[in-house]
Amino acid sequence: MPNLLDNIKKITLIIYVFIFLLSIFVVLQLLSRVDLPIRQISIIGEYQHIDKEQVDLIADEYIKGNFFSLNLDLTRQAFKKLAWVREIAIRKKFPDTLLVTVEEHKPIARWGRIGLVNSHGEIFNAASQEELPSFIGYEPFAKEMTEKFMEMNKILSKELMQVGTITLSERLSWEITTDNQVKVILGKENIIKKLNLFTNNYQNILAELKNRIEYVDLRYKDGFSVKKLKERPITKPKEKNIL
Repeated sequence: MPNLLDNIKKITLIIYVFIFLLSIFVVLQLLSRVDLPIRQISIIGEYQHIDKEQVDLIADEYIKGNFFSLNLDLTRQAFKKLAWVREIAIRKKFPDTLLVTVEEHKPIARWGRIGLVNSHGEIFNAASQEELPSFIGYEPFAKEMTEKFMEMNKILSKELMQVGTITLSERLSWEITTDNQVKVILGKENIIKKLNLFTNNYQNILAELKNRIEYVDLRYKDGFSVKKLKERPITKPKEKNIL
């Protein structure tokens, strides 16, 4: 008799669970058919490169279904296709609004001729008319180049300079050209220490030569060399004797 009662309880529990799950399924099916279309898309966050035309295009092409049936993951992927979007978060607001929180790429440099580099050291492809420094190197080192770029700018700012171009060669040798056109060869090791040596001696030795420097070579243990530009001699035109 106890076993029979236990079995009845188990069957009753299974029936209740089944009814509960079936009810949820029916409710979801009904809700998916309710006519509650997304009527408004609200963009949240600081952005400069996302406009209404782009949002309307995504709405027409990718936002399918109503408030309940809309696939947020697919919608997020659609917004991620915009060139300037780095991260996106999407949530619904009842009854007809989609809240889109945007993080845009913040470009700090150009990557060769093919794209831009953001402040996280990520390469992205977008058009920009802004005057930016240039990175020349290999994609796996983009993040390291970004970190070194920021560190170098802090050092160079002591002499009111910034990095104009930063290059990491195939042999992992570093070189920069400052925004006032001074080429600095740093080599492979201790490049931050060497750059500090450069700025510490800039006023005493280099400032008076800055318009005549071809490059500064810091690939020495405790010093550096400077190669001056070859100066063309000024020749005076010969005077002609008029008879």
